[in-house]
Formats: sequence, structure tokens, C-alpha cells
Amino acid sequence: GFRDFAAAERRAAKAVAELSIRTRSAQANAGSLSGGNQQKVLLARLLETAPKVIILDEPTRGVDVGAKSEIYRLIDSLANKGIAILMISSELPEVIGVADRVLVMRDGAIAGEVTASAGEPLRQEAIMELATGAAQE
Repeated sequence: GFRDFAAAERRAAKAVAELSIRTRSAQANAGSLSGGNQQKVLLARLLETAPKVIILDEPTRGVDVGAKSEIYRLIDSLANKGIAILMISSELPEVIGVADRVLVMRDGAIAGEVTASAGEPLRQEAIMELATGAAQE
């Protein structure tokens, strides 16, 4: 095995530019970056495989507000390119702001689905009813 360091450098520079990773250089250790930039580095590595589906589990946990908005922008951009995004999040405002469709789990099973309709956003009340079981009472 030989490594193509020039190609690796080009891919790293491209990822830094496309994902707005804030770093002094593309050679910086990912562990020295902020939490949000570390998340973006992980996404960059994932995107190298040209996935058709991406599963994101709490993608903005522990990152600052600015990094969250950049991650949301990236998720939206990937979805617009036709990549399916399955996002797991316990933050309801995040779910409502990012998702087109929400599957709500309660007691280890899917309790129901909430979708946005034309011109209407996802309804927080509908999600909470499914999450708490109030819709069944």
C-alpha cells in the first residue's frame, strides 16, 4: 500500500472549503478543533464514500449555535442533492426546523408519523401527542 499524500491534501482542502471547517490548515489534528468543526470533519470523511443515505445521531449535540446553523445548512444541502438523511434528535425545535417528515418512537416502537404539508410546517403538537401517547387517550 502506497498513500497518495497529494490527493489526500486536495481532498482535505476541498472539505475545509465546502464544509466551512474553521482550521489553520488542512493538516491540523481534528482533536484540536472545536466540537462543531470536529462534527464537520466527521461529515467530510463520511461524504468521501458518496453515500445515498446518511444516518445522523444527534449531529448538533455539544456544539455552539453558530456551528449548529452550519450543520443544518449542510444537512439541507445534502438533502437537496438527493441524499436521504435519517436524523435522530431529542431536540424538538431542531427536528421541526430540519425535517420534512418525522417518525415518532415511544416505548421502543414507532408511534406514528407527522409530515409537513404544502405551505404548512411540522406541528409540534402532533409530535408531542405521539411522543406522550396523548393521541390515544
